[in-house]
Amino acid sequence: MAKEEVYDRWHKTRPEDGDPECPEHPGLVASTDHGCDKRWQARWRDKNGRQRSKNFLKNKKTAAIAYQRSQRAAVEEGRELVPRKGEKRTTAVPTIAEYVEKFLAGHDARVGTVETYGYRLRGHVVPALGNRPITEPRRPEYKQFFADLKAEGMHDPHRSQVKKALSAMLTAALDDPVFGHLMPGNQVLGIKLPQGRRQKARLAWVHVVALAEEINPDFEMLIWYGALQGLRSMESAGVRTTDMKCRLMKMEVEEQRREGKAAPLKTDHSYAVLPIGSFLVEKYLSHMTLRKAPPSADVVRHRKKRGWRPRPEEYDGLVIVGRYGTPVRETALCRAFSLAKEAARARGVMVPQSATFRDLRDFMDAVLIASGVPPRSVQARMRHGTLAETLDTYGFALEVDWENAPASFEELYGFPAPPGLPEAALVPRAERLRNSSVPEPVENSGR
Repeated sequence: MAKEEVYDRWHKTRPEDGDPECPEHPGLVASTDHGCDKRWQARWRDKNGRQRSKNFLKNKKTAAIAYQRSQRAAVEEGRELVPRKGEKRTTAVPTIAEYVEKFLAGHDARVGTVETYGYRLRGHVVPALGNRPITEPRRPEYKQFFADLKAEGMHDPHRSQVKKALSAMLTAALDDPVFGHLMPGNQVLGIKLPQGRRQKARLAWVHVVALAEEINPDFEMLIWYGALQGLRSMESAGVRTTDMKCRLMKMEVEEQRREGKAAPLKTDHSYAVLPIGSFLVEKYLSHMTLRKAPPSADVVRHRKKRGWRPRPEEYDGLVIVGRYGTPVRETALCRAFSLAKEAARARGVMVPQSATFRDLRDFMDAVLIASGVPPRSVQARMRHGTLAETLDTYGFALEVDWENAPASFEELYGFPAPPGLPEAALVPRAERLRNSSVPEPVENSGR
């Protein structure tokens, strides 16, 4: 069966001899519509044989193919055509695009899950299949949809997540009292896609220390919260001064920040009271000294010249704030992390190019496991729901470069070092600093 194609308005299908080649697309001849926004045209003939068409944006070729396929199939089978813009549907069955919004509005999962489903459904499913009645697509069409995503360069783990969101939506549609009885079942169930796995960047202490040194000083505590406490990115951004029980050497994890606002944590297991080591306490106290220091006259003058608003006092309770005194956003953290990574690589510390903030949490898990900490203790420290998640999802074999660690094991993690660790893991921070300050001996030149 030939692959279905749509009409390309940018190029001539039957060029004449002597027509010049398109400068942007070698091998093709530009038409008079070349460069227009709506490049792709879906074409079909209605039941009366009249030519019909609809144009799609230049980056919506997959959507144009799906729309053309659905219209032609509807004509062949004598079904109702997908309505054009402005036309009304005669049945109560919504389109996939319409049901996506209903599904997301009625979903009772946590906010993060609904947002993720919305990103996958609106970003990938709606452009390709949104105009189709939700009762119409069958398994072969969904298979073709996933194949098209792969052809566009989407990686297998991402495709699997799109499938998960689509399957959840179709399952919910089966229970709809208006049209659920018309659904042909969940046509996505049973479609097997390669799961794939995110390639974890295996960090070492030399990488973590370099990232902490190179990142914006206001964000340094975020690196240590990820590598020493196993906090997720927005959990780190949500740490409050009242959560840091420095005298008790404890830290509470009670909330995260989402788009700057306080939000519940990922799961019930995410709420915890964690031990903290003297190294983190030292970093925290130094950070808060700088955080509470009044801005210099130059900074005040600069902010006034730029017309920036005064720093809001409502966020004074957060340990870490962004440039404008507001909670750290995910985008700002990702940007700062990327800049720190490139700065570290520029000075010769080859932090893996694929490393993300999430890899700091994986690094901590791997260090604890490699150090011989009992698996159940690691599970509690990582706040995982199951032991399998600790060992399978995050744990990987790691040879820890303790000689590059910023402090001893106990100073870093707040509990005694397990037996069997190398001597380098037991060296206190003070001794490390003293040794690093000793100048290297100068060789005798013989003169």
